[in-house]
Amino acid sequence: MLDLSSPVWQQLHGPFGPAEAVPGLLQQLQKEYSTEVKDELYWEHLFHQDTIYSSTYASLPYLSELARQSNDPEVKLDIYVTCGIFVANQRTVNSGQLPAEFAHQNPPLAEEFVRGIYTTYLIAVEHLGKLSEEIFRYAEAAQKDDQEKRYILAADASYRGDRAVAGILLTYSEGDEYMVGCPSCYEEMYIWPNENSPGMTAYSDDPVFNGKENGQAVTPSALGSVSSEDSPLARLWQAAHAIKNGQLMEQLPYLTGKVNCPACGEALDIWPELLPL
Repeated sequence: MLDLSSPVWQQLHGPFGPAEAVPGLLQQLQKEYSTEVKDELYWEHLFHQDTIYSSTYASLPYLSELARQSNDPEVKLDIYVTCGIFVANQRTVNSGQLPAEFAHQNPPLAEEFVRGIYTTYLIAVEHLGKLSEEIFRYAEAAQKDDQEKRYILAADASYRGDRAVAGILLTYSEGDEYMVGCPSCYEEMYIWPNENSPGMTAYSDDPVFNGKENGQAVTPSALGSVSSEDSPLARLWQAAHAIKNGQLMEQLPYLTGKVNCPACGEALDIWPELLPL
């Protein structure tokens, strides 16, 4: 890990400038995991508008260590979920390359430092992923609600490398509305869970403002058939069952189903249109 006394921190960046304050905040969290300090660190120095920074890469190993060493399950859960959001928003790193978040360092950071920070970051991500089973058990025992469990599932997906799945769960964190574009006519549709019966319905206009007229019922998929596959969708299905997220288990067959576009009538598969580009 990058030593907290290293002058390299002054060359790293967060959303609003140099990361020189980050080591002190990390040290404070090591002494006491306070809401005030962690909120300042997370949302003012490490993450802003769905973007992570070079300071985030250097900080994650310390947060991972703190989660693994903490005896407080709520601290462990908070770090697990928060770091999952960070990892889900990491820009794609192609094989043999280094994270693009380091490209705007001024002055540029030596490659050996970048490679060292990135290597320890990847190890920290792996360690956080190994907490998933423990976090799942705690979420069930503590009777966390389905929305909290959705954030846990998003973190689990991001640690497994299924960042597109994590993006869906974070974008639609409440599970009360989904939006997709029709690949035939390019019109957007709003997919809502039915209120008084199982199922989901697609509307061409936002039902909040236009009512639920002329909706198209979604035909669910036989999602149970993917349970033996090794794919992002299969892993999400298995994880939703493991954590007992009732809302997601009910919705996934429909989110992976088919619907006729309410605007043009063409049939489409919903899941590929939900996936972030």
